[in-house]
Amino acid sequence: MVLAAAERGVRAVFVPEPQADEAAMVPDMSVIGVRSLAQVVAVLRGEEVPDADPVAPLSGARLLAWRGQERLEELDLADLLGVDDARYAVEVAAAGGHHLLLSGPKGSGKTSLAERIPGILPDLSPDESLELSAICSLAGTLDPAAGMLTRPPFSAPHHDASKASIIGGGSGAVQPGEVSRAHAGVLFLDEFPLFRSDVIEALRQPLESGDVTVARRDESVTLPARGMVVLACNPCPCGDFSGDVRLNTCTCREVQRRDYRNKVTGPVADRVDIVRHLPPLRKRDAVADLERAETSAEVGRRVAAARTRQAERYAGESWRLNGHAPGPVLRERWPLTKAGQAAVDELLYDGGLSRRGATRVHRLSWTVADLRRLDRPGLDEVETALRLRVGEPLLLRMLERVS
Repeated sequence: MVLAAAERGVRAVFVPEPQADEAAMVPDMSVIGVRSLAQVVAVLRGEEVPDADPVAPLSGARLLAWRGQERLEELDLADLLGVDDARYAVEVAAAGGHHLLLSGPKGSGKTSLAERIPGILPDLSPDESLELSAICSLAGTLDPAAGMLTRPPFSAPHHDASKASIIGGGSGAVQPGEVSRAHAGVLFLDEFPLFRSDVIEALRQPLESGDVTVARRDESVTLPARGMVVLACNPCPCGDFSGDVRLNTCTCREVQRRDYRNKVTGPVADRVDIVRHLPPLRKRDAVADLERAETSAEVGRRVAAARTRQAERYAGESWRLNGHAPGPVLRERWPLTKAGQAAVDELLYDGGLSRRGATRVHRLSWTVADLRRLDRPGLDEVETALRLRVGEPLLLRMLERVS
């Protein structure tokens, strides 16, 4: 409410005393915490402020303690071996704010990769911090004593969660859902095909536009939802299916596998930028990877540098990252090279890409170029983006990092 008042030119507000610290997070706002309406009247009239009983602080989710965030801070990408292809995909996704789909059998590392993404993201910008703090304030989970939120959030709701808890809604006033509470961070949907159909369909809007509109009988609320959405799924309901007959121990019927796969195809999957298929973990993977796996800190420095390049390129625009840039504006002001555009068009007209997919390849190409510190993506960056988009394995030369 204080943010809304500030946008309309208001420079001083009265709020209940326990909420004064929270309201003071809004820049350039004079906040007066009071205990009663009589105190408000006295301040406005310039009279002596009468005493009043203290206002009881709000109770809510902030009273609950959870070690999840602390546990995530202890995780490091250096722990993961044998998944260099997927590690690079995660780096590109983090650098450009791209949505990501990880598929593979049980134990292939999908959850481990997703949980390590926050560790390579830079601190929130002042605008992101204010936006996320406002969302948490609306949800009743902001602790004013802790100050403004500075780290990207990570949310991993259970697949049995309702549409209102994921998208937003609830009884009474509209409450932000997990997709908004993960704004500027990561929303991880593990076992994605097991989520309810109405939840899966409702994800179309936030995946495409970066915001979500919750319409009720008496009100319609639009909330920001520009976080990375990471989807994870098994190849079948039991998770043991493999294309290699020697490793296949799946007990599912074909109709079950088909219905399961259909949940991650179509309109929702088309809105995901990067697709990675993780093979089963093999014994030799522990020693066949690079000599030393990079730490989250090392990868995070490249991600931060790539985001800085994007911030400079998009200064003054309504978006911050390549994953949010509108396709028409990219084609007009930041086009691909002729060779790169020809590679995209060839796959587009052959039916291997949709129009939406072609836009996502364009965005990915710029992110790959930003990680490589290039002024413009060339053919190699476009080919890397195409493989990331359609799920094909990356070539060894594509995995080379700029130190």
